[in-house]
Amino acid sequence: MRRVWIAASAFLLLGFVFGGEGGVDLLHRLERPQFQHIFGTDEMGRDLFARWWLGGARALALGLGLTALHLATGLLGALLVHPSPMARRSLLAFADILASIPSLLLCLFLLAFLRPGYGALILALAIGGWIPYARLALIQLDALREDRSLQQARLMGAKRAHLWSRHLLPRLWPLLAAQAAVGIGAVVLAEGGLSFLGLGLPPERASWGAMLAAGRAFLLVSPWQLIWPSLGLFCLLLGTEAGPRRIA
Repeated sequence: MRRVWIAASAFLLLGFVFGGEGGVDLLHRLERPQFQHIFGTDEMGRDLFARWWLGGARALALGLGLTALHLATGLLGALLVHPSPMARRSLLAFADILASIPSLLLCLFLLAFLRPGYGALILALAIGGWIPYARLALIQLDALREDRSLQQARLMGAKRAHLWSRHLLPRLWPLLAAQAAVGIGAVVLAEGGLSFLGLGLPPERASWGAMLAAGRAFLLVSPWQLIWPSLGLFCLLLGTEAGPRRIA
């Protein structure tokens, strides 16, 4: 399963190299899948396979990148505030305030005032994603507070960097990796939803959510415009649930 997930992810990321936005060709609009266009064409005659491949690469890269950022931010914040009760309470209070606002509503609010694009989308999805990782790390650090191996290492004069790398991170990783597996799918789904609503990437940029939104008007004429991005989202979400858990 791990090799399948890695191979599928590598194939999808190759969309940055071999995929594309597709050129407008009104003479070949809404064509059925055929040898020249294996996924067919959209309402502007653009090759659906090229756009599907590039859109999938963008979705996966965004999911992996933002999840890594969320994990690193939450873990580092937990490690820094854990020794200080006041700093810990401040971090958790800030996390509670931020978590009280629905993430989708916060994204919609930010994107309403920002120019649509990759930077605005990353900023909107990055806020608040670190909270589950920080909470999990703090809970696990509390459980490890009385661990004998950690106490022995402290008595022997081990530095903080050594404690983090040799004792804490190996024990925190399985729990955080399981959360990251869910986080990748959540980011991909959020990006697809925002692009579907027209608040993600600009319409001319390849995105599975934008492809779904554009294909609704041609459901009876060219249903494959909805089939391919829907199938891609389903497989990617299923893979992010199974693949990273096995890797962890």
